[in-house]
Amino acid sequence: MKSLCIVVPKKKAEPVRRRLVSKGVLRKGLQIRSDVKHVYLPVSQRLDLGFPIETHEFEETDDHIKDFRVLVDLPDELRRYLPSSYDVLGSIAIVKISDEVLPFANEIGQAIIATQKSIQTVCLDVGVVDEFRTRGVKVVAGTKAMETVHREYGLTFRMDVSKVFFSPRLAAERVIVAEQVEDGETVIDMFAGIGPFSILIAKTRKPETVYAIDSNPDAVKYLEENIQLNKAVRVEPILGDAREEVAKLGRADRIIMNLPHNAHKFLPEAIRALKPGGVVHFYMIMEEAELESRMNDMRAVAMKEGRVLKPLAQRKVKSYSPSLNFYAFDLEFL
Repeated sequence: MKSLCIVVPKKKAEPVRRRLVSKGVLRKGLQIRSDVKHVYLPVSQRLDLGFPIETHEFEETDDHIKDFRVLVDLPDELRRYLPSSYDVLGSIAIVKISDEVLPFANEIGQAIIATQKSIQTVCLDVGVVDEFRTRGVKVVAGTKAMETVHREYGLTFRMDVSKVFFSPRLAAERVIVAEQVEDGETVIDMFAGIGPFSILIAKTRKPETVYAIDSNPDAVKYLEENIQLNKAVRVEPILGDAREEVAKLGRADRIIMNLPHNAHKFLPEAIRALKPGGVVHFYMIMEEAELESRMNDMRAVAMKEGRVLKPLAQRKVKSYSPSLNFYAFDLEFL
C-alpha cells in the first residue's frame, strides 16, 4: 500500500517515531521500512519535522504494539506510575491517571489511540461529580465527541459519557443477575441509568415487567432511546426519585440496587416494595474487614421492617481502590 512517510536517519528514528505516535499521525497497520541509512515512517498527513516527506510502498500488517505504555515518552523513573488499564465505551477510552504522570496526560491519551484502532477520544476520569453521581471527564487526546455507542452481549447502548455513568466492568455481573430472573417476574431496577441491567433482563429472560427508575433526566433520555434501539418492550422507564417511585409500584419479585456508595440509604423502601421471598441484588463499596458489620446492619434494617434477611450469594466484583472493593450481594427477604 502506498503512503506518505517521513524519511529519518536511523539514529534519530526512535525519538521521531514516538513524536509521531504522540501526535496520532503514525499510520497503524503499516510495517515501518528501513534501509542501510534511513527509516521510513508511514504517516497519515504531512508534518514538518525537518525531514524529507516522500511516498513509498508499505506492507500491511496487524502486528502492532498493543501495550500503550511502551509508546509514552517520559522519564524512566515515572514509568511505574502509568495506568495499567482503562475503560472502553464504544469509541471513547476513560482512564484514571495518577498525579505523578498527570503532566503527561496527552501523551498517554495519544498512545492509547495509537494502539487501539477503535478509540477516537481519550478522557481523563476526574471522579464522581454532581447530584446524579456521574463520572467527571476531561478530553486529553483525540476528538471532542462525548457521545458514543457501546455494544455488550449483542445489545446496543447509546450514551454521553459526560452526562451519564456506565461501567463496562460490570458486564459479567449483569449476566449473573439476568440469569437468575424467572419467567413472569416483576423486576425493579432502582438506579437504572441508561438501562444495562434492565434491557439485558428484558431481552434474555421473560419477565412480566422491568421497571427502570432513575433521577437523572439525561440517563432516562438515553434509557428510552436504548429501549427502542434494542426493542426491549418489557422495560418501563421512570424518571424520579427511587424512594418515591417504588412506593407507587406493585410489589416486585426482584430489585436491583446498583448505587454502591448510597444504596444502603434506600434499603427500607426496597424491602417494603419486595414480595415475601423476593430477592435484592445489592451493591456496596467497602473494605473487606467491613463485610460482617455491613451484613449485620442490613439484617437490622430487615428486622425493623418485619422481615428476615437470608444471604444467598456474595461476590467481589472488582477492586475500587487499594483498600476498597466493589461487592455484590444476592439477598432474599422472607
